[in-house]
This record gives sequence, C-alpha cells and structure tokens, in this order.
Amino acid sequence: AAETKKCVSLASEQDDNALFYQIMCVLHGNDFSVPKDQRVISDLAEVIFYMDFAGIFDHRTERKKYLTRQKKAEAMFRPDGIVLDFGGGPHAYVAFERSGSMSRQAKLSFIRREHYEPVRRRIMMDLRINRCQLSKLYAYNGLMLSSGVRIDGIEIDRPHRVIVIDNPVFIESQLPVITVEGEEIQGGVRKYHRIEGRADVDTLQFDGEGVISKEYAKVIDIAYCGRHLHHSFQIRLPYVKGMLHEVDFKNFLKSAGVHTITDIWGEVHKVADVDIILTKSQFKGYGWLTENQKSWADYWAAFRRYHHGLYITNVSKEKPSAFTELNYQFLATLSIQAEEFRPGDLPDGWTCSPADDQRHWLTKETELAYYNLCANEKYRLEYFLDKDFARGSREYHLAQVLKKNPLFIAEPYFTKQLEDRAEYILRQYAVGRLIVAGDNRFFSDDLLELLVSLLPDNIRRTSRQKTFYTSALLNHTDPPVFYAPKAAYAYNDSCTLLRNPQIARNETDQMLAHRGRDNMRQFYFGHLSDVVMVPSHTITAERLGGADFDGDMIKTIADPFVNRCVRRNYESLPHDPFNGR
Repeated sequence: AAETKKCVSLASEQDDNALFYQIMCVLHGNDFSVPKDQRVISDLAEVIFYMDFAGIFDHRTERKKYLTRQKKAEAMFRPDGIVLDFGGGPHAYVAFERSGSMSRQAKLSFIRREHYEPVRRRIMMDLRINRCQLSKLYAYNGLMLSSGVRIDGIEIDRPHRVIVIDNPVFIESQLPVITVEGEEIQGGVRKYHRIEGRADVDTLQFDGEGVISKEYAKVIDIAYCGRHLHHSFQIRLPYVKGMLHEVDFKNFLKSAGVHTITDIWGEVHKVADVDIILTKSQFKGYGWLTENQKSWADYWAAFRRYHHGLYITNVSKEKPSAFTELNYQFLATLSIQAEEFRPGDLPDGWTCSPADDQRHWLTKETELAYYNLCANEKYRLEYFLDKDFARGSREYHLAQVLKKNPLFIAEPYFTKQLEDRAEYILRQYAVGRLIVAGDNRFFSDDLLELLVSLLPDNIRRTSRQKTFYTSALLNHTDPPVFYAPKAAYAYNDSCTLLRNPQIARNETDQMLAHRGRDNMRQFYFGHLSDVVMVPSHTITAERLGGADFDGDMIKTIADPFVNRCVRRNYESLPHDPFNGR
C-alpha cells in the first residue's frame, strides 16, 4: 500500500565528487561539465539521495514505534527497490554506495533503479569482480563519494606519466607483543585471556603514499587554486587513493646515474616521462586488473572512455604552525602532577600576561592565547595584519584600513571576530583541548628511503654519480629520528607523536628530532612544511593505532611537560619502547 508523507524542503548542499559526476555523465553524456557557480544540480537530486538510519536498528522492538521504523527501513532493501516520489513523479530506488564516514553515521545512498547498472559499470571501469573481500570492494566504491575538487585538462592519462611500483616490506624480528586469545564460547559468551610473547611484525613501507615531480605539482596546483602554494596532495582516481608529495625525483635519479624506472608489471619507463610514482598500496585495483587480464594501458583507456578525472581531497597548509591542540582522551593517559597541569597559586583571571610568569605549565599557552585576544593590543592588531588575505577581497581592504589607522580595531567588524575567537578558545579549554607547542602534519615514511629504493646497484656510474649514490645509501640515522621540515616550534631532544583518536597509553611514540646539517634532505624535502617523516624501518605507524600514510594527520608535541609525562608512562614497564632514545 502506498504511504504519503509530507516532504519538508530545506536548503540543499551538494558535494563535488566522482560518483555524482559519473551520474551526471549517465544523464547528460561525457560532455557534462560541473557548473562554475554554487547552484544545486536539481536533476542529480532526483537520481540519488542519502538515507539516515541512525537510531533505527539500535533499539529493541518491544515498543511499536521502533518495530514500525525497522520494518519500514527493511523494506527499503528489497531487491526491486522502493518507490518514492520527490515531486518529479514516482521512481524506484535501490540501495547503493556509502563512504567510510557515511558508514560511521549509519547513512546509505539510494539511486534510481534504472541508473544503477550504468553508473556501477562506469565506476567499476568495466572490471568484473568475482570472489573478493566485500569490505574492500565497498571501501573502493565508497572512495567515489570523497568530496574533492575535480582537475581537468592536465593530461594525466598521457603514457608513462603515472606509474606504479611495489611497496617494500620491513620485518621487525621478535618484538615483545601483548595480545589476547579467545577461548571456546560457553553460554553464548567468549572469554579472552592475555598473552605476552615475542613475534615478528611485518611493516608495509610507504603505505598509501607516492611522489609527484615538482614540474607536474605546479601544473596541478595552478589548476587547483590558481597558484603554486601547496606541495602535498591527497588524491582520488578510480581505484586509487593516497598522498602525493612533491619531490624532485628526476634530479635525484639523474644524479645517481639512473635513467629508467621499472614498474610493478615489469615495464620500463624513461625517468623523463614520469611525473607521478604511485605505490602498489595506493592502487586498490591491482589484483582486479590482473584477474581481468587487463594492463595499465587498459586502465587509462577506460579512464578516458568514462571521462574520469583527478580529484584533490586535501592539500598541505601554506605555512607551518607553531602550536597544536591536545584533546581530553590524550590528557587522560598522561602521568601528570597537579602543579604541572596548573600551579595552585595562579590567579583565576589574569590582570597581566601569563607570559610574565617565568614558570611553564600545561595550560599556559591556552591562557596566553585567550589573554592576547582580550587584552594584548599589539596581538589584536597582528591577528588581522599577519593574515594572507586574497588581494582585492573585502578582508584585504579592511586589513589595509586597520594598518593605516590602528584605532579602527574598536570597530564591531574587528571586535566581533576577536571575541568569537576568544570564546572558542574558552570552550575548547573547558573540554581539554589545550594549546601546546607543536603542529599537526601529514604522516609520511622517510621519502629519502623511497627514492633510494628506486636505485639499482648494478649499473655503470661516473665518479660523481657513485659519490651521490653512496651518500644516499648511507644517509640514515641511528637511533631513528623524525624529520619535520621548517618546524615553527622550539623543541628539545625528542617529541611525542600521536594520532587522533588516541585512547590508550600505548598509542603514542616518542622520537628524537632530526638535527644537524643534512644537505640532501634539505634540498629534496625542505619545502614539505606540512609533512612529518619517520624511518620506514620502524613500527611507528603500528604504534600510532595502525596509522598509514594515505593522508593521516599526526600531532607532533614539543611541549616539555607533555613529553616528560608520556615518558613516565613507560618507565615502569619491563619492555620500555623508548629505552635508549
């Protein structure tokens, strides 16, 4: 029986993503182009919608209300779909794809039944998927829903421009491991017991990251924002996801006497023709491409046939930060003393700057930031004058007015922004989001090790090339250190690395900071001011909650109190992971 419900019309928003673009190509052909303005594409809204199932299946069915809701929700998953009318007439809709964030929010997309197969064929690029791990297939399809900026006209499909190489694997032998093992189920309950031992741990190096030439990075960035400001890009292509960091690998390989690169299929490419080097872990379709007996050239043929494109989903910051925020989960794991958190003799409200007190405590930077916004006239001016506003914008002209006459700082336009920012810091303070020295950067393996992995050892080299080759091979440190180019914060010998969400004490790592002159790293990576690199022959990624390098952000904490408290967590353990650092 048909059921009629009133549909309340709300302001609509639409993401720019690969799936929506492919749907529009099904409707309008490959000549479809994304509107330059911000208007909603109405016919897209008639083809696909998101359904929110939050609160539907997590209630008991004793109450009729929840039973009815669940029955209605179950009806939406019928193979022939469900008929809905959004004002353009009745149409059958079937369950379709969802991204990772949609899964966590209990959301699922539904698409018009007649468009299901054409759209699916386009996003699958005609590959036939037989037996496979369904979670991986769903995860790949969900990538098409990643919001991003489509970049056209850059000839990314040019032969040899994009290649794929294998990921090396590092094995850490006989590490102390604590885990649990399940017992037999008794009475519907499985019990677990703790096991301590030693085991070999495999680490996939450069998992989710590759490199892009400096020339092509400039082309992409100009297409993205009109200027070359960014040096790291989180990308999406069909079956491809991960990070690309701008590295002059052509110069590096030429200096080492290398003129060709062999890809994962054994094809040889001239270094001069290559602009993007992907690792196998970035190309999620490698196994399916092989099963279908298709080549890398077939991939790009399908790419052109279905008018796919490169999507940029995130980019590096233009300037490094000097501070970052802690969260209450991390604070709960610290072995901290009351006087280290905030000395008891400090006032509840400041009549002078916290910077005048020579002591250091954990909440000091947060209180200083709040005081500066409220009472530091020089800081209040610099808050606007130091920002890089787009030339010609309203914000730019108002900042110029303020620069000419600082008394305009009392105008509501400026005071409202300062008050809102101060109020935000106060709210964050209340929930444990404290400001400390450090920053938040893209997580990466040591890219020098990636470049070194491209160097064959059995080729003829000149004397100069041999010297460069030997220097590259020997450029590593012991003990391991992290490398954060152009760090804007001051630090002592070591810093704490952590990744959100951080829940347990063991989900942090402390590592020595890279010090001293390193011309090779400075030349090839010194511009990557939004990247923190760790040695690929360590288990740092595993320690940080199983992080990888496909766009994960890592907090680097330089605050001495925080580092001291983290260090205390491990001093009493029989297997101190920081021993010797």
